[in-house]
This record gives sequence, structure tokens and C-alpha cells, in this order.
Amino acid sequence: MISSNDVDITLLNTIFISMNDSRKLDELEKTISALQIENERLRSMFAGNRGGDSVSVPAQLKPVFDLAQETVNAYFRDLRMDASKGIIEINDQRYVLVRASGLSKGFLDTICNLYADRGKQEALTIGKNFLFDIAHVIGMNDAKNFHHTMHLTDPIAKLSAGPVHFAYSGWAFVNILPESNPTADDDYYLIYEHPYSFEADSWQRAGELASTTVCIMNAGYSSGWCEASFGFPLTAVEVSCIGRGDDCCRFIMSPPHRIQEHLDQFHIQTSKKYQPQNEYEIPTFFERKKVEEEMKRSQKIAEESARSKSDFVANMSHELRTPLGAIVGFTELLKKTTLDAEQQDYLQAISSAGGSLLSIINDVLDLSKIDAGKFLIEKVPFSLDGLMHSIEIVFRGRTREKGIQFFNVISDNIPANVIGDPMRLTQVLMNIVGNAIKFTDKGEVRIACEIETQTDSDVTIQFSVTDTGIGIPADLLPTIFDRFTQASTDITRKYGGTGLGLAITKQLIEMQGGSISIGNRTAGGTICKFSIPYSTVPIGVHDKANGAATVSEWKTQNRILVVEDNLLNQKLARVLLTNLGFEINIAENGAVAMELLSRENFDLILMDLQMPVLDGYNATKAIRNELNISTPIIATTAHALAGEKEKCLAAGMNDYMSKPFTEASLIRMLNVWLTSPQQEGKTSIASPSTIIDLSFLEKQTRNNKELIKEMAEVFVADNPLHIEELSNSIINEQWERIFKSAHLLRNTIGFFGLERYIGNGLLLIEQLAHARQNLDEIRNQFPAIKSVCAQAVKELTYLATKTSDN
Repeated sequence: MISSNDVDITLLNTIFISMNDSRKLDELEKTISALQIENERLRSMFAGNRGGDSVSVPAQLKPVFDLAQETVNAYFRDLRMDASKGIIEINDQRYVLVRASGLSKGFLDTICNLYADRGKQEALTIGKNFLFDIAHVIGMNDAKNFHHTMHLTDPIAKLSAGPVHFAYSGWAFVNILPESNPTADDDYYLIYEHPYSFEADSWQRAGELASTTVCIMNAGYSSGWCEASFGFPLTAVEVSCIGRGDDCCRFIMSPPHRIQEHLDQFHIQTSKKYQPQNEYEIPTFFERKKVEEEMKRSQKIAEESARSKSDFVANMSHELRTPLGAIVGFTELLKKTTLDAEQQDYLQAISSAGGSLLSIINDVLDLSKIDAGKFLIEKVPFSLDGLMHSIEIVFRGRTREKGIQFFNVISDNIPANVIGDPMRLTQVLMNIVGNAIKFTDKGEVRIACEIETQTDSDVTIQFSVTDTGIGIPADLLPTIFDRFTQASTDITRKYGGTGLGLAITKQLIEMQGGSISIGNRTAGGTICKFSIPYSTVPIGVHDKANGAATVSEWKTQNRILVVEDNLLNQKLARVLLTNLGFEINIAENGAVAMELLSRENFDLILMDLQMPVLDGYNATKAIRNELNISTPIIATTAHALAGEKEKCLAAGMNDYMSKPFTEASLIRMLNVWLTSPQQEGKTSIASPSTIIDLSFLEKQTRNNKELIKEMAEVFVADNPLHIEELSNSIINEQWERIFKSAHLLRNTIGFFGLERYIGNGLLLIEQLAHARQNLDEIRNQFPAIKSVCAQAVKELTYLATKTSDN
């Protein structure tokens, strides 16, 4: 039984516990309420919504944007921040906070410094393009994510959320002006302002005034969002900017193909208030990417077309020049026989026609090489006086036949030797002087050669060719150097020609660093002047190939192997070489040549390149590597394209001669590679049948054999290391080391006469490495350089040993 007293105590305990729980509950409710208030405050602070509008729009658009503000506010309400994990999330999407000036002024400054070598304006343009592209893509992706998350499908709802989203995410507050027409069609037009642009703000805080509009990311982001909303391309351009001192940051947005129209109209209306932009078109990232891809595709097509053209020209030149070489060669031989007057006339007609056809083929080949960028200019020592004398000899007969006078005037102070390209100078003079004689029927043709400017190491030579011919109509002078251009159709009918000669001549002169002009003389006829800069060389440096040669210079019983598959070329070579006193053997392909060489010795090999069974390249490699024969091999080919000589040297050949070759060119080649009686009696370390030439060292050291031997030993020891250094630099694409290695090699090869083989190639590598471009061409040049240097080391090692034994 429970007493009344016990009941009172139990009741009091129950009441006390209830009162205590009530107080705890009140405290808990107060705590929850405070946390809710703080949470709302934090959300409100992050969202930036202080109760006002986050976008300014015309009154008729306000209801739409009020709804957009509610949608965006709901989106940003789902915020989660966890600094312990470095996470900021809104609606399950990661966000990052980036310092505003780092994306604007700081970025532009970095780009301008990085591209300073391109000039301030171009560097600024590059930086602005980067920023626009990045912001445009971010804007498009942010819009797509927001539309999907908030289930927006209506274009107006998608677009109206954009400016509100900009404000909430810190990009910009947007003030849309009443003139705007944001319709989902080609007439889309939006003109708006960003009063608090973070980009302009970064310039103001830095205390600097920009020279151009700077709110590039705002333009890119807003146009990217709107493009994703409406589904067609849009771009935006800032037309005034607080960052450069204007009163507001104002933008125009429209389809890209109409942006210029709107910009022009804006500046007509506000020309006195705002500075106009020099360049308005800002393509989007995707449009620019399409342009780049199209450029790559077009470049690939162009390269394939160029290769096809090169192959076609090479094959056609071979097919044309081979029979033409036989025609010209046998014509020259026939001229040396006894003929009556009528036969001489017929023969002269054949010779003239063959020469004209060969000239046309050479012109087309030269154009092909120039257009392909493979027309290389050599730099070798030569005598200007000797070259001019040769030109005089060539044309003396023609002027005598026409009954006109010919003068060749060379200034007394012209240097004895210069460094340049004698073959191209000859080609230029042959063309200009040939034209002067062709268009002159009476009077004279005069060549003059004099110094224009001179320093201790360089000289610019001016050449002038004057005639008393028909002249050039004044209205045609401006186009006289154009391709396929002649003064008139009457001239073409009367004198012939393709109109290519002067065009090629001008390009050849300019490739050598010179210039050319042509005009009419007051007394009648024309005057053509051109200047070419050359380097001067010490007395004693010379090029053996420039010297004239006669039959008596060679020792008797030299045996020559002619490797040639064309029957006409075989006959022509046999006649020419037999008349010069040589013993000749013929091999119709490389395999037959290998068989002959395995059992017989020869002093020289003339090797055609294009043959059945075994071609000239592979035959040469087999002769060098399998038979271990070092006999000089001269390539002979109708493929007169740039790069052919380098390929021949890389295969192990010693020199290169283009077909159809004349008796004179054959004699010059034989003079280089075969021993003469005078040379047999010398005690020089080097033999003319090797690629090394010690004439420069012999002259400069007064034939000090011991010193020459020491220099040869240094070359033998160091050159392989330099070649390896160049090879590794090319493999690793180290431009500065490529330049230094090539320069070092070029400075040493001249002592041993190797510049005529690889001097031009090394110079080209230097130039390309200095410009940091075209690594493929550098790789193409290297094998020939390596091959020639290896042969030189081999010869110098043998000859130095031979000298020691003596």
C-alpha cells in the first residue's frame, strides 16, 4: 500500500523532471533557431543577395529576370564548404575561387612579356584571344550545367538566368540597355554594361590606364552562356571600358557575321564619346579551331601537290633531257667533221633548236626548284675576272655573226677572288646578255663590272648590260619581270622565248641578296643593272673546278668506267672520252659495273642514277661497302633538281654532273678528279682523286708539310666528335647546340677544301637553327655532311700515315 506521503514525493519528482526537460527543450530550440539564422546569413552573404536586384533590365523584361533571380538564388542556396578537404560545392558541382586580377591584368602582362618579340600589339592580341576562348568555353559549359540542373528549357528563361548567374558567381553585374533585342534569330542584338567589371577593376586597383578595352573574359563568358541558351553562334565585343578611361564598360553581342554592322552603327552614334577599336572581329574558340584544322588540311594537300609536281618535273626532265642530251652532244661532234655549206646550215638549225629546247626545260626546272624552296645558293671562292672572260668568249661568236660590237669592261680594283655562287652569276649574265644580243640588230652590247661598295671583308659588285637594240615600251616596264611576260606578241613571234628568263633572273639575284632594275636608254636600247654582295677571300684561295682544262693535262691511259643504260648516252660518252684520249668501258647497269670492278681497276667512274637491275645509288653503296673501292664516282643524271647532289654524296659519290653535259663541262670535271703530269710531280699530301684539297693550306703555310700534317691529325681526332655532337643536338632538337656545332664544322672544313661539298649544307643548317625552324630540312642535310666528313677523315688518316712513312 502506498501512503499519501509517498504519492506527494513521486508527484513532486515528476513535476521537477518535466520542468527541467522543458527548460532544456527551450534552450535547444533557441540554439537551432540561432543556427538557422546564421546559416541563412552565410548563404545570403555568399549569394551576394542583399535584398536588391542582381541585374538591371528594362521594365518590360523585369518579370522575366525576377523569376530568373529566384531560380539562381535557389541554385546557390545549396552550398557546402569544407576547408579541411579544400572543397566548395554548389548543387553537387565543385567550384574554385580564383583571384580576379590573375585572370585579367596579370595574365595579359604575362602573355605580353612571353610574346614580346612579336611586338606589343600582336602580343596583346594573342593574350586577348586566349582569354576570350577560355571564358567563352567556360560560359557555355556553365550554362549547360545550370540549365540541366534547374530544368530550364525555354530559351528566354535560359538566357535571363545568365546575367543573374554572373552576379552570383562574381563575374559581373549586368545592366541590359533598352535598345537590346534578344530574339532567338539572326536579329539577336544585346547591348549591355558591366558597371563593376572585375577586369576593369584590376587595372584600376593597379593604378594603370589600359590602351585598349580589357574586359575580354566578361565578353567571352557572357557570349558563351547566351550561345548555349539560344543554340546558335554569338560573340561579344567591348566598345567602351573603364579600364582605359571611359565612363562605363559597354558591350555589344550578336551573331558573328553581323557584329561588324552593329559596331559600325554604334560608333556612328557615339563617335565623339568613345574611342573606336582597330579590330572588332573576335571569332569563337570553335570557329578558330575549324580555321586551324582547315589550314592544316590545306597545307597537307598543298604539300602532297608539291611532291606530285616535283616528281612529275623530275620524271619529265629525265625523259626529255636524256634524248635531248644525245641530240646536242652528237650535233657538237658532227660540227667537227667535214661538211658542205648546206649541211652546216642544217646542223646549225638542229643545234639552235636543241639549245632553245634545253633552255626552256632548264627554265621550267629552275621555276620548280624556286617554288619548292629547294633552290640553294652556294658559297665558294671564284674569280670574277675569269668568269667575265668566259662570258665574253661564249658570246663573242654570236655578236660577230650579227655584225654588232661586244665590249667587256672590268674595273681594275675588282678583287681577284670573291665568295659566292659562280654558277648562278653565270646563269644571270647568260640570260641578260643573251637577251641584249637577241634584241640588238645593230650597234653594240656592253658589259661593265665595278665595285658599288666595299669593306674589309665584303664587296658589292654592280653589273650593267647596255645595248642599242629595240628597247622596251614604257608601259610594259613595270611587268617586265613577271612570269611568261614579254614586251609584245610581235616580239614573241619574231624572237621567240617563253618569258621566263627575266623572272627567274630577278629571283636568282634576290636570293643572293641583290637587286635588279631595267630601263630604256636615252640614246636607244636598254640598260639593265644589278648588284650582288660577295665576301672577299685572301689571295691563294681558289676553286679547282673553275680552272680551264686541256687534253694534254691528263696522264695517258686513264681508264674510265661509264655506267649508263641509255644507248645514245653510251655512244656519246664513248666518243667524247675516246677523243680526249681515255680508255673506256661501258656497263649498262649497276650490277654489271660491280662485276667489272671486282676484276678490273679504273681511275674514274661516271655513274648514271636511274637504271634497271641496280640503280646508281645502291651500286655506289655496294662499291664502297662491299668491294671497298675508293675510286672517284661522279654521278651523271638528267634529274636536275635541288637535293640530288646531296643525295649522291650521302650515297658515297664524290661529285655530281647534270645531263646533258657538254664537252667543256666534262673536261672541267675530269680536271678535278684525274691526275695531270704537273700534279704527279708534286709532293703534296693530297691527291686530286680524293675529296680533300690542301691547296689553301699549302699556299698559306708555304707548303709546310709538318704543320699541314699536324692540322690533318687534329681534324681526324676532332671531326668525328663534332659530327657526333651535331647528330645528338639534332636528335634532341637543341637549336643552340645545332647552330654552334654546324658553325664550328663550317669553320674547319675550309682548310681541307670540303666547302664545295658541304659548305652550303652547313650554312643552311646554321641559318635554320638560328631561326629555330624546319628541323626536317636540317635532318635531310645531315647525312651528306656526315658522309663527306667520314670520307675526309679516312683520306687524311691514310695520307698522314703515308707522309709519316715517307
